[in-house]
Amino acid sequence: MMNIIIFKTSVQDYEDLVCVEPALNSFLGERNWSFDLEDEDKILRVVSPELCTVAVEQLLIEYGFLCIELPYSLDEFNPKI
Repeated sequence: MMNIIIFKTSVQDYEDLVCVEPALNSFLGERNWSFDLEDEDKILRVVSPELCTVAVEQLLIEYGFLCIELPYSLDEFNPKI
């Protein structure tokens, strides 16, 4: 089972993303994470077979960026009829 973890970050632009890209690729793999820099929360989405919330938060903090897990539920995407 894969976990999808969503983080609010302080990564602001492509230059910031390039700074953390090698570390994220090394830790998570190239296709297991993505940023939405258009979102006001500068969302980082991680797909991992293991819960790695603390490790991802720590990794970004080491590079000088805020990184906080955002709680969510898949139920919010399934409207009730």
